[in-house]
Amino acid sequence: MDLIYTNAKRIDQGILTAYAFDLSFGADENDFEMVLGANQPTLEIGAAVYIEGTEYGGIVDGVKVTTNGETITYNGRTWHGILNSKVIEPDTGENYLVVSGNANDILSMMIDRLGLSGLFVASDELSGVNIPGYQFHRYCKGYDGILDMLADNGAKLKIEWVNRSVVLSAVPVADYTQSPVDGDIAMLTVEQQGKKVNHLVCLGAGNLAEREVIHLYLDQFGRVGNTQYYTGLDEYCEVYENTNTEDLAKDGKAKFKELQSGDKAEIDLNETAGISFDIGDIVGATENKSGVSVAAAVTQKIVKIQNGVVSTEYKTGR
Repeated sequence: MDLIYTNAKRIDQGILTAYAFDLSFGADENDFEMVLGANQPTLEIGAAVYIEGTEYGGIVDGVKVTTNGETITYNGRTWHGILNSKVIEPDTGENYLVVSGNANDILSMMIDRLGLSGLFVASDELSGVNIPGYQFHRYCKGYDGILDMLADNGAKLKIEWVNRSVVLSAVPVADYTQSPVDGDIAMLTVEQQGKKVNHLVCLGAGNLAEREVIHLYLDQFGRVGNTQYYTGLDEYCEVYENTNTEDLAKDGKAKFKELQSGDKAEIDLNETAGISFDIGDIVGATENKSGVSVAAAVTQKIVKIQNGVVSTEYKTGR
């Protein structure tokens, strides 16, 4: 697993051999820090570092050097962070950007729209994921918006460096809950929330009796609808207020989805485990001693690569 570096024009210069490369991407940070030994090459601001065929890489934005120090520290944005340093805007005169079609075709359009076609490309294969019609939130960040669009359609974003380009593709979310991770193969921290909100009162624009009010309910199968299933002591109700929305039902359902993410897991794996997940995948985790088990979507991935040896921490929930 070679860590390759380029110059600021993204022309390959060589392979780094003594390094600690820490990356984070997903719901929160989308950046990296790389510490090089004193005998390693000096990197330019704007240089790329990458591992071929993986999502591990990014662009150098800064450097920190200490006099008489034995290391140099570089920091920058991962490919995910570069996407998130762009903003998805509606067209002039339009309230929202609305897209539909094959997901990879939409990704190609978004790359051009975000001004990243010099480095990013979309897979030219049919994704198998069709977007019937998706309305982006106004002025959302690029990576966040793309993840939300794909998640709403049961898909995830794959990112790989291939042949000097960052290749984006949409693929269906994988569900690993039938083969949960346990304490025999990983260090685990699991948090189970037994009772979750199942009735959401959504309040929109207007005053008093004229105010827009929508009731959303969760049924026994985890589906959101307009028919109440849980009542009495089993009912768990919350209020969601949004006076600026033009689609209270849609935004209310998004809020409901967020409120369901109470179960959380932190999973530490090294490469000998032979398991890896992507942002958006559904994973199960069981702590053997207590028997506590959760299932949730991966929202953050923290990767540490020390001279070619990889360890990964996964976080779920919001």
